[in-house]
Amino acid sequence: MQSEVVNQIASALRRAAERERLLPYKCFHSLFDPGEPVLRRMAALEKAATSLGEETCVDYGVLLALDNGLPGDDFFIRFKRNRRDEYVAVMGLGNCGRSITKRRLIAAAERDRVFAHAKRRAADTEAETGY
Repeated sequence: MQSEVVNQIASALRRAAERERLLPYKCFHSLFDPGEPVLRRMAALEKAATSLGEETCVDYGVLLALDNGLPGDDFFIRFKRNRRDEYVAVMGLGNCGRSITKRRLIAAAERDRVFAHAKRRAADTEAETGY
């Protein structure tokens, strides 16, 4: 079951990236049984995002969006863990990471990276397959 959900998440994120769209968390959570613990959901998200691109380079999880358009804390925790220097450059060393404006800067830059990555992957696939 878990690998099936990981594949579904990866497909949804890949399609969103190819269309330069965001994926509401509501859609993400709808892929799981209602009783599925949040930690398992986030673990599945991490596996799906990693299957699409190495998180130290690009994190497709940034495409998930809350009502305010930002990704959730899960993204910022991964971003800080995987790319600390970039995180500190925007948020500052002593900042607790709650600035909405700074979070928007990080999310916008990462979304641009993901969209560019998805375009490169699509072009590579097209070149390999001929369509």
